[in-house]
Amino acid sequence: MSVYYQIAMDGPAGAGKSTIARALSKKLGFTYINSGGLYRCYAIALKNANTDITDINAILKIINETNVNQSGDSFFLNGVDVTKLCYSKEISSFVPLISKIPEIRVASSDTQKKIAKLANIVIEGRDTTTVMFPGATLKVYVTADPKLRAQRRWEQSGKVDSFDAILEDLLKRDELDMTRIISPLKQAPDALFLDTTGKTIDECTNFLYDKFMSIINNPKFNTQ
Repeated sequence: MSVYYQIAMDGPAGAGKSTIARALSKKLGFTYINSGGLYRCYAIALKNANTDITDINAILKIINETNVNQSGDSFFLNGVDVTKLCYSKEISSFVPLISKIPEIRVASSDTQKKIAKLANIVIEGRDTTTVMFPGATLKVYVTADPKLRAQRRWEQSGKVDSFDAILEDLLKRDELDMTRIISPLKQAPDALFLDTTGKTIDECTNFLYDKFMSIINNPKFNTQ
């Protein structure tokens, strides 16, 4: 039976997790999984069906009728590419509300674990090191100064939205993620802390690459 490596990253929005995870997966030749994107796909499905998110039976019906998948940097909902819609303002504000629903978390977790059984992965999200992959080969908590995180999101939006509004939304998202009852965002005790403030993507990627290689090349490392 093949044993695969897992690199898991947690951290708040805008910290650079996706960019670093994508770059690291490319450098290592691993499969990249964006868990947040999977949740966004379910958010789209629930929105499209005008689902009452307090109605568990209605949520389960949508889950059973929905196929969510990721290929490279693209996300697919029932075979349709919904990547652009995933990062719309409407879906971004809806995700924190549905990501705390146990049934949605189970559905997304199942998808992530299926992929992890078939390949070496670099995965990032909000609870990948604490809940999803607590036994990952390398665990990292990625963060950055809130204003820098808001700046990144502002630039991603094409500088159309108000910077102050983005910063306010980001801080609210942090609070929701960190205080939710189910799988709150927090640093795992044995996770490597990485503050990306003032660092380039290459610097962060190379730093994590070296850490990972030092782990698997350690004679005491056991993948079994």
